Amino acid sequence: MNRHHKLPDMVAAEAPFSHIVERGDLVWLSGILAADDVAAGPETMASITSETETCLRLIERMLLTVDLTLADVTSVLVHMTDLREFEEMNAAYGRFFASGQEPVRTCVGVSALLEGARIEFTCQAKRTEPSGTH
Repeated sequence: MNRHHKLPDMVAAEAPFSHIVERGDLVWLSGILAADDVAAGPETMASITSETETCLRLIERMLLTVDLTLADVTSVLVHMTDLREFEEMNAAYGRFFASGQEPVRTCVGVSALLEGARIEFTCQAKRTEPSGTH
């Protein structure tokens, strides 16, 4: 059975979808934009680095709500509106994952994202310990 989580105290997006879905030891997070972070200000949209860092910090906080960390992330999908910013994004992204322990990743270019975002992250994680009741 799936467990669905909405996190209105963390994620600003009001939409008909869950922010996190758990099934067994697998966990999926919805797509995350920097603008989704209720704790972030407008400065988070200033650069691809700040958007990347804001998204990954929000993902980190979201994972904690289901007793996971970035170390449990197995797969990341990145959508970018300007692939010329890839190296800058990659440098910021690399600071969030231990070297040699990075999840698999796919990065694709898109023509536009909601809220004028440059980048959106979607990820999947796997629980290594038996899940409790969340």
